[in-house]
Amino acid sequence: MTENKRSDIIVKGIPASAGISIGPVFLYYQHTLEPELQPITGESVEAEIQKFQKAIEESREYLYKIHQETDQRYGRDFAEIVQVQISILDDTIFLNEVEQLIRKQLYNAEYATFKVFQHKKEHFLRLQDEYFRERALDIQNLKRLILKNLLGKKAEIDLKIKSIVVSDNINPAEIIKLHHQDILGFCTDVGGKNSHTAIVARSLGVPAVVGTEYITNIVQEEDYLILDGNEGIIIINPTPDKIKEYTEKQKKLIIFEKHVFKNAEKPALTRDGRRIQVMGNVEFLEELELLKKSGAEGIGLYRTEGIFLSGSEIPQEDVQTACYLRFAEALKPQEVIIRTLDIGGDKILPELSATPEGNPFLGWRAIRFCLDHKEIFIPQIKAILRANKYHNIKLLLPMISSLEEIRQFKVVFQSAQEILKSEEKEFNPRMDIGIMVEIPSAALMIESYIDEVDFFSIGTNDLVQYTLAVDRANEKISHLYNHFHPALLKLIRKVIEAGRHHKKMVSMCGEMAADPVAVPLLIGMGLENLSAAHYVVPEIKNVIRNIALSDCIRLYEKVRGLSTASEVQQQCQQFYSEIFTYPNHLILDN
Repeated sequence: MTENKRSDIIVKGIPASAGISIGPVFLYYQHTLEPELQPITGESVEAEIQKFQKAIEESREYLYKIHQETDQRYGRDFAEIVQVQISILDDTIFLNEVEQLIRKQLYNAEYATFKVFQHKKEHFLRLQDEYFRERALDIQNLKRLILKNLLGKKAEIDLKIKSIVVSDNINPAEIIKLHHQDILGFCTDVGGKNSHTAIVARSLGVPAVVGTEYITNIVQEEDYLILDGNEGIIIINPTPDKIKEYTEKQKKLIIFEKHVFKNAEKPALTRDGRRIQVMGNVEFLEELELLKKSGAEGIGLYRTEGIFLSGSEIPQEDVQTACYLRFAEALKPQEVIIRTLDIGGDKILPELSATPEGNPFLGWRAIRFCLDHKEIFIPQIKAILRANKYHNIKLLLPMISSLEEIRQFKVVFQSAQEILKSEEKEFNPRMDIGIMVEIPSAALMIESYIDEVDFFSIGTNDLVQYTLAVDRANEKISHLYNHFHPALLKLIRKVIEAGRHHKKMVSMCGEMAADPVAVPLLIGMGLENLSAAHYVVPEIKNVIRNIALSDCIRLYEKVRGLSTASEVQQQCQQFYSEIFTYPNHLILDN
């Protein structure tokens, strides 16, 4: 590095895949694929449609090749990530929209493709749920692939030396191909921690930082980088001292990760013998194999919205049954807790028209939506009942705010069973029913629900928002969103105590359960069941094995009288820091 070069420039993003990489930059410039409208004549329509169909076929062949390679190298479940994009190419309704623009508007194939895919992408980006915003990247990646084939721009990334790839966006197929080369890590302008690209990176052990917004605008070809996938930091042209510092961190992190994953299957026992169950949250079928490797003790939250929004039609009962059964069969005898459809408001199913709402998160969604659309709800319940072949599925109801909703559900549940009997379809009628505690009214009225349901799952993401009246997507007030708030702790404690008194399981599946600093406090409050994303599970289990229940109880007694979130968080951080150190809490259990 030369003397006049910029040094130690820090760019922050979203930590998407753990690990530290140090090396030169490889700038991957995506082609600007925004074709102009070039009206065609009526005589050219069929030729233009054939050109579009040929590009679709070339894109399908490319993805099938990647799918086969991935299946052979990494297994069937991992290959499902590529299958997501293939399934969009097989969606005739979606692709017919492009052909209709060519026929009726006389658009050229490139422009028609751009318009339809851009519209779909923008629709997903408008949704407030992070899961669905990140599906917009699948649409964008596929749009680029098809346009490259239409425009004849098929250049691929070719690394000459081991490098950190910097790009506005990278799709899952490209990450898989780069893994066969000498990629050290990657960072992008866009993306989130639950995007398919991030999932692939974690699966392959490729450090990644995404969502930096502007990294491609400030990095140059000759730059040298430190990429910290644990903290979501990129350092451009680090000083020798900084390189030395991160090289040491890198060595320690490698030791830590090997140890944690080696011990992932060990039970989560505190030092004084209290067993804590740590389960996993899933969204995609391709996460199944990763979940099994993480040491998760079953699935504490299976979000089913992805099945419904991945295509242009509402999935049939048999399709849902097969999907739910796949998880139940793979994890038996461990439990699989399936949450019914949490949709509505700003997340509208393909076959339904959107109903404008001023505040969709306080509106017509989840159980409210499903009770009004029994033509959608009953087939899902039937599918879950049919999938319970191994007696390990539990059903979870989202956004319960009143006893009436539970009782209305029970009528629908009974109706679904009667229909299955009349259809002579095999199903297991014995199934535990639970509710999400994510609305303050549910926590406050928890005693009233005890005799109506079999278990409770605390969803802290929404519970924080509804308790504190904070929209965490609003940057102006997002600093107020804090799961250490005393009001939230009182609600959580009330639910835990009710469950313990009546011998009903209480779990937590929100982000608080995945926060290593919060876990000792939760255990001190009496929580014995946690569920988190699969990539966090080994770390959470390691934390539990390094703390004593007695110390956790003392921590809770110390903070229960505090009045502010910052005071509670400070005490929890201090407790945590006395036991663990960077990187990633480097205390190795025996």
